[in-house]
Amino acid sequence: MANLKRTREDILNSTIDLVHRQGLQSTGLKELFVASEASSGSFYNYFKSKDEFAHALIDFQWQQIRDNIYLSVSQVSDDPIEKLFLTLEKIEKKHLEEINCAGCLLGNLIVDLAEYDQTFREHLQKIFDEWQFLLSQLLHDGKEQLNDQVDPDLLAEQILTMLEGVLLIARLYDQPERLQRGFASIQQLIQSSLKV
Repeated sequence: MANLKRTREDILNSTIDLVHRQGLQSTGLKELFVASEASSGSFYNYFKSKDEFAHALIDFQWQQIRDNIYLSVSQVSDDPIEKLFLTLEKIEKKHLEEINCAGCLLGNLIVDLAEYDQTFREHLQKIFDEWQFLLSQLLHDGKEQLNDQVDPDLLAEQILTMLEGVLLIARLYDQPERLQRGFASIQQLIQSSLKV
């Protein structure tokens, strides 16, 4: 029986894996109700529509990434370049620990939703701009360690593009060694941008 006292966060938390693996367009409302153990009334109390739920899920996932990866890494080191490497290691570890890697949920939602509705394209662009800014900020903070010709903003864009590509291909092949090689290539890119 559905639990009528599910919180908004409970619903998002309990449905994120389903949407991650199946995609939002392929997931029916009934499946969301079952996964969240929420009644339709409880679900609609927080989300007026499936689209509103999807927008909330995007923000929820981005908050998880920021809190679980970026904030935790910032407490470990003061060196911005070391923080960047630790961030990548943490993302790699998370995806290696997943059974049948489903890639990056936010990246998957680009494929799933960007053509479906312009509001999703704009929302996801905003999230990825914020993500790129976090990477760029670390590189700007560690600029004295970078080669003089390196543009921190461009390097941040390259890192994020490679990261999403690696996670997408990892989802396709589901081969841990391929994921590891991809992350090694990203680290190599950063290493080659550092002063000798």
